[in-house]
Amino acid sequence: MEASRVRVLRFLALQVVGAVAVIHLVVGGETLVRVLARGLLGAYLTEFVVADPRPLLFVLSGLAALAGVLAVARGRLDYRRAYLLGIALLAGYVLGWVAWHTVLDHGFALGGGAPTPDGHSHDGLLGTLRSHYVDPLVATVTASTAGTPGTGRTLLGVVSTTLELVGIALLAVLLRVDPAARREGSHNPFVGRQEGERSGGSTPESGTGTDPDRGESGQPDRSDGG
Repeated sequence: MEASRVRVLRFLALQVVGAVAVIHLVVGGETLVRVLARGLLGAYLTEFVVADPRPLLFVLSGLAALAGVLAVARGRLDYRRAYLLGIALLAGYVLGWVAWHTVLDHGFALGGGAPTPDGHSHDGLLGTLRSHYVDPLVATVTASTAGTPGTGRTLLGVVSTTLELVGIALLAVLLRVDPAARREGSHNPFVGRQEGERSGGSTPESGTGTDPDRGESGQPDRSDGG
């Protein structure tokens, strides 16, 4: 694939991963701030975090995603490993979302309590997708256009899940077509270019830097008899 197209894919993947990280930081951080304002942070971390670990996990994973982006930009993390970690993180979000609404029963399975009837249908994966993705998306868009308050949080969850799926697809494509991700530990061209500019030295593209009128030994070439 052309280098320009690879750069476009990298840019799109960066925007998607960054947006997902910010969404989880905002949602998780808002919940933790509310808990802290009520003086219940200690109780949450010691008693209730098992029943609903999402706020804490959202904040930690969001910070980890942003740290990964910074590590790639600084050349501390190669592209291949970054793509693999990104796919794992986004897939974890999607699988966690599905598990929360199915086998974990909105946290009741973790807390050991009895679930309360809420009218949700959990008829397998397709039923979960319909009741927690398609139906909320249609209802939220309809309510938002009608000016109904309180619909932003639901729409944010739907948007986040969509971005996670898009991010997985983009990173999977980059893992296959990006030359910098062909093997683990491959050179980061962005950082290499920066280091070459700072050092003022030659790059592989600019040759070895030897004088064409001198041999490899550094002495004048006298093979022409002059």
